[in-house]
Amino acid sequence: MDEKNYWQLGTWGRIPVAMHWTVLLVFAWMYLWFGTVAMTLVASAALFFVMAVHEMGHVFALKRRKVAIENITFFGVHGTTAHAYAGPGAEIAVAWAGVGAQLLLLAATLILFPLVDLSTIAFAPSVLGVTYLVFTRVNVFLMVIALIPIGPFDGRAAWGVFAYMKSVRRRKRREKQELLLNPERALTPERRRELEESSSQAAAQLLGKLSGRKEE
Repeated sequence: MDEKNYWQLGTWGRIPVAMHWTVLLVFAWMYLWFGTVAMTLVASAALFFVMAVHEMGHVFALKRRKVAIENITFFGVHGTTAHAYAGPGAEIAVAWAGVGAQLLLLAATLILFPLVDLSTIAFAPSVLGVTYLVFTRVNVFLMVIALIPIGPFDGRAAWGVFAYMKSVRRRKRREKQELLLNPERALTPERRRELEESSSQAAAQLLGKLSGRKEE
């Protein structure tokens, strides 16, 4: 990583967090939307929060699977959460977790924002309106960007879910066929041990009966 192009923002739960200079382009983008410096600052902060929520989704999924997280880096309209090897299924789940976190933010915004009344506070309605727009429309736009199946975006792993599910179904079908040919593979070690013990007892009882008959 070229340190000249990044700012170290500190740590987030012991995870190093950095920001690439392209994040500054967000200010220009938001200014085209809102046209004033004050609302641009509010919108940029809200947009950065959306990006942080996305990465929080990745972090949550990785921690659930106990995968080591190396660092988080924010770029222009997306971020990356570098981590150790997680396996194909885990990679797909982690990729969708980012967009899933954004969907939760979208749902919370649609439900809670209409309940908030800040009309008596100066500038509050404008700030709330800008934040609402970023948490909804811009948020959905970032979801679409995140799911692009190329480059550093999550879509490259996320859309692999269909091939992965197909391979899982194929593996389960193959395992069922193998179990039909070799039923012992379906037994757990505990169940196999119980069957062996019961068979041994039954054999011992049968031998005892046969021995008793011979003596008679």
